This record gives sequence, C-alpha cells and structure tokens, in this order.
Amino acid sequence: MRSLFDPNPGHRTEADWRELLAGLVGSLSQFTGVRFAPTSWYTGDDQPGHRMSSNCVNARGGVNPALRLEACGVVCITINFGEAAWASADVLLFASGRRVLGPGGLGLVSLVYHPAGWVSQGWVADEYGEWESHQTDARWQDAEPGTAADGGGM
Repeated sequence: MRSLFDPNPGHRTEADWRELLAGLVGSLSQFTGVRFAPTSWYTGDDQPGHRMSSNCVNARGGVNPALRLEACGVVCITINFGEAAWASADVLLFASGRRVLGPGGLGLVSLVYHPAGWVSQGWVADEYGEWESHQTDARWQDAEPGTAADGGGM
C-alpha cells in the first residue's frame, strides 16, 4: 500500500479507489481480528483540476455472534494532491443492532493507517457529533453481494 501515501499518484479511477479501500479493510481485519466486509462505497473517479479527493467504504464485522456484537465503521482515504495523503477508520460497536458506547461513554474507536500499518488511538469522543445520529446499525445493513457480511465469500 505504499502508493496510498503518494501525494502525486495521478488521477485514480473509482475502481482504483475501491481496490485501495478493499486492501485497507482487509488489513484492518488482520489488525483487529474482526473480519470486516464492505457494505457500501463512497467512491468516484478523481476529477482533473481538483485539489483533493476523499473516498470511503462502510464496513461491518462480527465481534461475538453469541452476544450479537458487531463492529461497524468507515474506512477513508483522503489526498491533498501534491501535499499529503492519509487513511483512517472510525469503528462503532453495536449489540443486537443498537449502539454500544465504550468506557466513560466514549463513542468510537479511532484508527489511523501509517506505512507500517494500523495504529489504534483507542476509544475517543465523537468530537464533531458526526456519529451521534447512528444509534442503530442501519447504515451498515446492506452488504454488497458476495461479501462475508451477506453470507458470500471474499
């Protein structure tokens, strides 16, 4: 994933972004031990003349089937062309489809991807209220055909 951090990668297609994001989801699975699968994509071709691009994928994975505990989150790659590129993930927990908060009422686990791999920032507050409205796992319900989340294989 070295090319992920290239601030001058040339313009990537939606397929290129999906490939990079799928690789990040796979590496996030290895890092966390949770088998994440994409449920929906927010990707598009880079546009000539734009100074930045940001592409994301929603992903979910089972943490503990007996407890009906699942991790759902968003993995994103952002690039400011000619300057820098970075990748991150926000992961929320749900039990039986309802949001579960972490220690001290913290809302999510934040992770950052570096050239050496993922680094967890641990449980963090939802500083900008971005995830407040997600009290259920509805956003992550629709799995892409053929993914682990819909019973298919990856």
